[in-house]
Amino acid sequence: MAAGQDGSSAQARKRGAGVHPLIAAGAAKLGRVLLAVLGLAAAAVIGGCSSALFGSDLEEAAQPGTDNPVELIWYYPEYEANADLGLVNEEVNRIVKAKINATVRLKPIDFGSYEQKMNTLAASNAPADVIWTSNWLFSWTDNAKRGVFRPVQDLLPEYAPRLLASLPERFWDDGRLGGDQYGIPNYQIAAMRPSLVVQKRFADKYGLDAGSIRRIEDIEPFLERVKEGESGIVPFGTTRGFYMNMLYGIDWRVPVYLDDPSHTVLPDVTPEMKRNFELVRSWYVKGYVNEDAATLREASDAYSKGNAAAWFDPTGKPGSEAEFKAMDGGYDVLLAPLTSPYYTGAASSMNAISRTSKNPERALMFLELVHTDKELYNLLVYGIEGKHYVRTTGSFIRIDPEAGYYTNTDWVFGDIRNEYLPEGSPADKLEQTVRINEEARLSFYNGFVFDGDSVKAELANVRAVNEEYYGSLATGSVDPEEYLPIYEEQLKKAGSDTIAAEKQRQLNEWLASKGLKRHPNAP
Repeated sequence: MAAGQDGSSAQARKRGAGVHPLIAAGAAKLGRVLLAVLGLAAAAVIGGCSSALFGSDLEEAAQPGTDNPVELIWYYPEYEANADLGLVNEEVNRIVKAKINATVRLKPIDFGSYEQKMNTLAASNAPADVIWTSNWLFSWTDNAKRGVFRPVQDLLPEYAPRLLASLPERFWDDGRLGGDQYGIPNYQIAAMRPSLVVQKRFADKYGLDAGSIRRIEDIEPFLERVKEGESGIVPFGTTRGFYMNMLYGIDWRVPVYLDDPSHTVLPDVTPEMKRNFELVRSWYVKGYVNEDAATLREASDAYSKGNAAAWFDPTGKPGSEAEFKAMDGGYDVLLAPLTSPYYTGAASSMNAISRTSKNPERALMFLELVHTDKELYNLLVYGIEGKHYVRTTGSFIRIDPEAGYYTNTDWVFGDIRNEYLPEGSPADKLEQTVRINEEARLSFYNGFVFDGDSVKAELANVRAVNEEYYGSLATGSVDPEEYLPIYEEQLKKAGSDTIAAEKQRQLNEWLASKGLKRHPNAP
C-alpha cells in the first residue's frame, strides 16, 4: 500500500503490518478464532492476492452459527435481464447451501431504475439482506446516514475473517462513516486512468499509434481522416463529453489545483473546462462528434453499434478492451491512457448489509464466499460452465453473450482477482489491476469527505442546472460562447458559490485537524 500524505503508513506500522484495525479491535473478544485470522492477514500482501485466501478448494473451517438454514435476499444492478438467472441461482444455492447452510435469492435490477426501485424498497422497510451500493448509484453515505444499512465492524472479524484479511486497508477506509463500517468493498480497479478507446481496424487503416497519444487533442488528425474516409462512421462518440479534473492538473477529490499551496477550492466552471468545451464544440462543428450526443443517456449508447471510431473512457481499467469489444459489435479496440492512474477509491462498487436483515451474520458469511470462492464468483459473473461459457487455455474463457446469462459486470459481485479472463483480455489483467491500485497517485486530500447536509437545497438546485446545460456544453452541441455565460449565471443563482464556500470551510478545518499546511507539490 502506497504511503498516504497523512502518515497512514506510519499508523499501519504501529498497528502491525498487514493486520487491519477491525481485526485488532476484536482480538480480545474472539480469542482463538482471531489467532487464525491474524495468521491469514499476516500472510496476505496488502493490495495483492494471497492464494491462501482464494479458491473453492480452500479447506473450510467450521462456520459459527450455521445450524439453522436461512434464505438471504441480494439486490444488485444489471445491464439487462438474463433468461437463465433461475438456473444460475440454483447453482449458486448448491454452493452456498453446502458451505454456510443458506440459500440466496438473486434480485438484479436494471441500472436505469436501480436508484428509484431501491429507494422505494428502503422506504418500505422491505426484507433484504445484501444491497449493492456505491458513491454514484444508490449512495452508500446517504443511505448509511438514513439508517438503510447497518454497521458491521463488530461482525466482520468473526463472520467474515478471510474477507476482512483479503482487502487493503484503504479499501475498507472508503466504506467507513463516522467510525462505523457500512460498505463492504468489491476488489476491482480503484483508480482512474482516463483514456481514449480506438477501434483497432481504424487505427490500423489510418496509421494511428495509440502509444503516441498524450492529450485529448492528439487524436484530432485521426478523427479528420476517419471523417473523410469512412461513410457512416462517427469519428468520436460521446454522451457527456470528456472533461475530467485530473486531465487538467486539478485534484479529483477536491477541486483544487495540484500545485496550489493555498488549497483554494475552485468554482464549478474553471478555465480548463472552458477550453475543453471550446475544443469539443470545434469537433462537433467539424462533424467529428455524434449529433445526438447531448440526448443519449448511457455512455455505451455512443459506441454500442460499433459505428464510433473512438470514444473517451474515464477509468481506463486493465482488461476493458475485452469488455468494449463485447459492447461495440465485436470490434477489437486499443486503449490510450491520457494520465497516470489516480487512486479514486473503492466506493464505486460495494455491498452493504440491510438494516432489515434478520440474518446479518449469515449475510456476511455469504459475502465472504462471494469474495473468496472462485467457483461461486465466476458463476455469478459468467454463468454455468459449458452452457454460458467454455474454458479455453489457462485462465481464459470464451463467453457466449446469447446463451442466456451475460453480465459484463465483474466489478459488481466481489473480488475480480478470482475471475477467469474473457478472450481478448491482457494475460496480466489481474496483476495490472493490483499494481495500478497500489501505485496510483493518492490525493493529498485523501480522507476528506464533504458533508453537504447544510447546503442540500443548493446542491439540488445545482444538479438541476447541470441537467439542463452541462450535457449540451460538454458534447459541443451548443456554442459555449453563447451558452457558457448563461450556464455560469444559473449556477450562481442555484448557489454554487455557497457550496464552494462551505466546502472551503470544511476543507480548512480538515487541514487544520491534520496539521497540514503546506502542500507537498507547492513550489
